[in-house]
Amino acid sequence: MAEESTQPGRNGSRGALAAFGGLALVASVAAAAWWLGFLPERTAAEAGVEEPAVGALLPLDPFLANLADEDGRRYLKATLQVEFFGRRVPDDFNARVPQMRDLLLTLLTSKLFAEIRTPEGKALLRDEIINRMNRALNKDLVKAVYFTEFIVQ
Repeated sequence: MAEESTQPGRNGSRGALAAFGGLALVASVAAAAWWLGFLPERTAAEAGVEEPAVGALLPLDPFLANLADEDGRRYLKATLQVEFFGRRVPDDFNARVPQMRDLLLTLLTSKLFAEIRTPEGKALLRDEIINRMNRALNKDLVKAVYFTEFIVQ
């Protein structure tokens, strides 16, 4: 017959020690991953905050503006939509649409063709439009601006 171990429980303590060591290793790796930023951030749904995916959109009438180039022969036709943070267009904005159109026309006529012809130039123009609108409203109501038509001739 095969010889049996005469020390009961010794193999069981090795298993418990190995399990504890494995658990400690997993916990330390998870802590290191969290500390180094490898774990994903909490999403808005996990945090309990619900933001609308797309805010209210307001299409504006097309803009036709001469560009500020020296020869004055280029013009811009731009149509855009304004997105807001909320689910509806704020009353503050609806009451000031003529003022918003005026500030956009003033901005567009101050631009050179070289400033707005590249994708980076259009992105800067979008940011400038958002900033000017929010400054005129004295609130951060405008989330984004989308060009639906952008023609320079």
